[in-house]
Amino acid sequence: MHRSEKEMNRHRDMVANLRTKVNQMASTLNMSNFANRDSLLGPEIKPADAMRRTEGLDNHGIVDLQWQIMKEQDEGLEKLEETVTSTKHIALAVNEELDLHIRLIDDLDQHVDVTDSRLRANSHYFAIIEQIAEGNMWLNDNIGVVPKNSWAIDPFGYSTTMAYLSAVWVSRTCLFRGLIMR
Repeated sequence: MHRSEKEMNRHRDMVANLRTKVNQMASTLNMSNFANRDSLLGPEIKPADAMRRTEGLDNHGIVDLQWQIMKEQDEGLEKLEETVTSTKHIALAVNEELDLHIRLIDDLDQHVDVTDSRLRANSHYFAIIEQIAEGNMWLNDNIGVVPKNSWAIDPFGYSTTMAYLSAVWVSRTCLFRGLIMR
């Protein structure tokens, strides 16, 4: 496979851009790790620096320095405790919010199920009414008869809504005078 010089240059530029982005991301991650550590624990003290702090101190001075270091550590632990406590409160608030959202989603799911069943029932009712209307039009167009009564041979499973629709709406639109549901 032969690549043109222009294509090779484009690929070199792409690789160089990717390397630059990788280096930027790596330096950002490394710097942020140190920045987070320093903000939580304070700057890292090297052993040589610690030894310089004790130069020229007598026993009483070293004890005072140890008390000062312990006080600084206690202050750092208090800050860490505040951060952990704050994080705990945030986590509890997020948990409460998640519980609320779960309840809302469950409620919405229940409403969607009810709406879905209503839509299915309406499409079923519409299909029955459409069949009655088409049948009446066929009878009128082909035989010249306009039915005055309606009869449902097997109304088992029909709801009271179907009886109402059949008795009122269908009767008015199809000019039925009566309805028999057996």
